[in-house]
Amino acid sequence: MRLGDALSVADLRDAYAARMETQDLDYYEGGAEDEVALKRNTASLAAARLWPRVLVGGGERSCKVELLGRQYSSPIGIAPVAMQRLAHDEGECAAAAACAARGALYVMAQQSTTRVEDVAAAADAVTARAPRWLQCYVDKDREVTLALAARARSCGCDALVVTVDSPVLGRRERDQRNRFVLRKGLSLANNPKSYDAAAASKDSGDAQAALAKRVGGRDGNLAWESIPDIAERSGLPVVLKGVVSHADAARAAATPGVAAVWVSNHGGRQLDASPGTFEALPEVVAGVSGRIPVFFDGGVRRGSDVLKALALGAAFVFVGRPLVWALAAGGREGVERLLAMLDAELQSSMALTGAPTIAHVGRHLVQLAGESPPRGPAHPHAFYGNLGRGGASSKL
Repeated sequence: MRLGDALSVADLRDAYAARMETQDLDYYEGGAEDEVALKRNTASLAAARLWPRVLVGGGERSCKVELLGRQYSSPIGIAPVAMQRLAHDEGECAAAAACAARGALYVMAQQSTTRVEDVAAAADAVTARAPRWLQCYVDKDREVTLALAARARSCGCDALVVTVDSPVLGRRERDQRNRFVLRKGLSLANNPKSYDAAAASKDSGDAQAALAKRVGGRDGNLAWESIPDIAERSGLPVVLKGVVSHADAARAAATPGVAAVWVSNHGGRQLDASPGTFEALPEVVAGVSGRIPVFFDGGVRRGSDVLKALALGAAFVFVGRPLVWALAAGGREGVERLLAMLDAELQSSMALTGAPTIAHVGRHLVQLAGESPPRGPAHPHAFYGNLGRGGASSKL
């Protein structure tokens, strides 16, 4: 399929699957163990219904939101995805340039095959000071993490996304069977060289132990008490990624330095018995109780999926695997097409549900599996003025 013929995220995936080597395709497509959580992410979104409203006006739709003092034309961003040069030679640079061209938020990954400075330069070559954050894991040696955060801050990152759902590496059986290793010529460009050497080595012993070398010195004992110190010393707002429970969301909202929480189950790649992220989203929104914003990823394949997450209280929605599909299908152009598709689908879904702006999106739009259809005023605009992202502002 030619990129110009792609009409949906599924079309991009078809093009990607035809281009990828088996071990690399399995790395991106796979989940933990039986891949139940991976399937739940898409299934729970598919099971939710959006109810159309009629005779409520049309015209221009605005998807604008504000995060960390920046205005975005869309609440759709790119999640941190490791080793993007597996999908395309220009990898992270192509993805960041595409996001810069569309004004979309790009979250750099620590496990990148391109240095943060080079990714930032690629984005700024398109649009000066293009929006970007950095995702990281916390190292046992805090100075390693803080040094990376300082590099991110110096090249224009506005926030530090700390992944907290991975004290150990999930049991990803596809990678174990393939004995996954980075292709020759690629490296984990942001990690200390000792970690890079471990990631590039084949191990004749236990497959899971060999794969776990890629996490390097990650702190498996990271606790809540460390988060305020990391936020203060990094000089960046901290977003906790991987929060799925009400209790953890409530604690995050009360923790100094935490600017937002991100509902994610690592793409179904950690605890296989975990809920789908769309199932977890209402719990997290209730847990933060309007004190900080909530972000979301997991299983998003359509603009209507974005609208469903926003209706449940997410302030911003990110996509991960579709980025890889778009990169493999067409590099920078493929990623720009992905973002354009999702934006167009979101605007269409908003028009058909009677929501002229993101501020008009609320719980009345969506019916979850097992619920009765939503009931409300005869005119949906009667809801307006009482809506927010689950009680939280869309501003950080």
